[in-house]
Amino acid sequence: MRKIALAVASLAAVVATPALAATATNTMPVSVNVINSCTVAATPMAFGAPTAIGGANVNSTSTISLVCTNGASYDVALDNGTHAQSSQRYMSNGAATPVTIPYNIYTDSARTLPWGATSGTNTVSGTAGLSGAVSLTAYGQIPSSAASVGAGSYTDTVTVTVTF
Repeated sequence: MRKIALAVASLAAVVATPALAATATNTMPVSVNVINSCTVAATPMAFGAPTAIGGANVNSTSTISLVCTNGASYDVALDNGTHAQSSQRYMSNGAATPVTIPYNIYTDSARTLPWGATSGTNTVSGTAGLSGAVSLTAYGQIPSSAASVGAGSYTDTVTVTVTF
C-alpha cells in the first residue's frame, strides 16, 4: 500500500509541476512614408451655341478638381492652348485656312484676372485640406470685340498643370 501511495504522490508531483517553456522577444519596426501627390481633372468649357460672335461677351465656366495629399501645397497653371498666338488663346475651326475665335480664361468671376500658363505667375495656388479635395472654377470669356465668324465648330485644347 505504501508503494501505491508513493506512486500516487510521485504522479501528483509531476502533474502539479508546470512545464517550463522558453520564450524570446524582439521588436518589429513599423513605418510609412507619405508623399505629396495630386491628381487633376477638368470639365469641358463649353461656350454653348450662340447665334453670333462679337457685340456681346460670351461666358462659360469649367470646374477643375484636384485630389491631393492632406496639407499638400498646389499651384495650377493653364497653358495657352493648341491654337494660341503669343499669349492670346484662340479656338479654331480646323480648316486648311483656319478661322479663329479669341477667348481667355480667368481666375475670378469678374473675368479681370487672366489665368496664367506658368506656375507661380497669375495661377491659382493653395493648400489641400483634410479631405485633400479641391474644387476650382475657371471662368472663360469670348470678348465682345471678337470678329464675327461663320457657323461651325470651333475648338481648342488647354493643358491643366498642377505643381505640388
